[in-house]
Amino acid sequence: MRTVVDSIIAAAAGDGCLTVLDSGAEPVETLSWAALHERAGRMAAVLRERGIGAGSRVGLLADSTVDTVAAIQAVWLAGAAVSVLAPPKRPGVLEQLVTDARFHLVVAQDPAAMRGSVQVWALSEWRRLADTATAVALVPPDPADLAILQYTSGSTRRPRGVPITHAHLAANLTAMRAGIKHDALHPGRAMCWLPLYHDMGLIGFVAKLMACGCSLYLQSPAAFARRPASWLHAMSRHRIAMSGGPNLAYALLTGLLESEPGIDLSTVRFLLTGAEPIDAAMMAEFARRGRLRGLDPSALVAGYGLAESTLAVTFSPAGAGIRTDRPSGQVSARPLVRCGFPVPGTSVRIVDQRTERPAEPGLPGHIEIRGPSVVGHYWGQSPPEPGAWFRTGDLGYLTPGEGELVVCGRVKDVLFAAGRNVYPQDIEAAAAGVPGVRPGGVAAFGVPGDRADRLVVAVESRGVNPVTVQQGVRLAVREEVGLTPAEVVTLPIGRLPRTSSGKIRRSEIRRRFLSGVLNPTEGGWSK
Repeated sequence: MRTVVDSIIAAAAGDGCLTVLDSGAEPVETLSWAALHERAGRMAAVLRERGIGAGSRVGLLADSTVDTVAAIQAVWLAGAAVSVLAPPKRPGVLEQLVTDARFHLVVAQDPAAMRGSVQVWALSEWRRLADTATAVALVPPDPADLAILQYTSGSTRRPRGVPITHAHLAANLTAMRAGIKHDALHPGRAMCWLPLYHDMGLIGFVAKLMACGCSLYLQSPAAFARRPASWLHAMSRHRIAMSGGPNLAYALLTGLLESEPGIDLSTVRFLLTGAEPIDAAMMAEFARRGRLRGLDPSALVAGYGLAESTLAVTFSPAGAGIRTDRPSGQVSARPLVRCGFPVPGTSVRIVDQRTERPAEPGLPGHIEIRGPSVVGHYWGQSPPEPGAWFRTGDLGYLTPGEGELVVCGRVKDVLFAAGRNVYPQDIEAAAAGVPGVRPGGVAAFGVPGDRADRLVVAVESRGVNPVTVQQGVRLAVREEVGLTPAEVVTLPIGRLPRTSSGKIRRSEIRRRFLSGVLNPTEGGWSK
């Protein structure tokens, strides 16, 4: 069985390259995949000389640079496993991960950020040592060897590690290539600003592009945050064919498509939206405005995935664009995005919440998955039995007659009010359309009431009277789902707690609301 290392070696013989961009979408460093592979081989020799090899685990705390990508490849070439670590936003999280993973080594751009007994190297020092090292003979990893210890984003609890083997990784990379019909896109250019500690950035772009040899334009997530329009300019200026991001990023870009001059998206042939619930109305508006800048709406692809399945579970069909479905029996008529069909080798089924038996097509229930890229357990746990189904924690259904997956939301986030289940995504989408509410800056959750959950909506807002915003949100939500929020909380921009990958942390927001915590540095309340 081929591993990502085999594919990387084969792809290094091609003409592709890695280019790192700044916040202005200007190149700051370019290296061919062949030269990067040679550098990674020397970096791997440094690891092997110091006892880091098969069975070792290496943590990497660094921004998106050429050396960071070379370091990821070097760890695999040395036979070890890698964890790309997120900059800690909460005290103690990084220390918890280091303890949980039992790293043999942590490599950091700033070693001072690391504390504890673990061995720490500076990335710059590793690169300096590699400049005079000689690459050693490669020991190919076994498919059962650990490739990535991927920590989940921790939206509701402390992050948990997903132990992705080389077999899992190879299966998912192969399935993704087939699922998106990558051969028809090859050797087109790709662009990614997603953090490398997020599975979509690490696996969906860096690992996949290293393994196929297409050129990759890489931007730091901090550079994107400083200037979101740089994503548009990068795709336009560098004639990008493939890119993608979470729903929130498209919400930010929708307003920029008309104001940014000189944008030409006519070369884009694959633009993925995923990593969080997809707002159908917002994506339709993005497609409408993008068409005016040369974007073919059929290039938009919806996807569903999770770390516990290495990454990809489903993709919508290539060339179909974003399509929707209206769930039956729901008070809300808001359409939901069709997330497509399972990638080759992966199976999806829906299980009724009450009977625990397979649900009828069109009826929502627990989403369960299985296949060669489904890890199905967490670091420190025993692997599941072969062929076992893994429950994702999401609710969804399969469209009648077609079997296309539609995701409704997280089980833990569903509210019970007025005698029915209410999905927070419907509430949040309605509130997001109110003037003064920041796109992507909405969280809806329930708190205990006498007979049912009381609905609370928290929004980030600026430039509009909070009372006006609160009134608008109440009206919009009532019209959309037939419920009036018991309370609307307005917050300054950036105050809603998010995971390291940018997802709203509803459970943490709910906890803070109930405890009355007012912390201006981490998402305090202003009512």
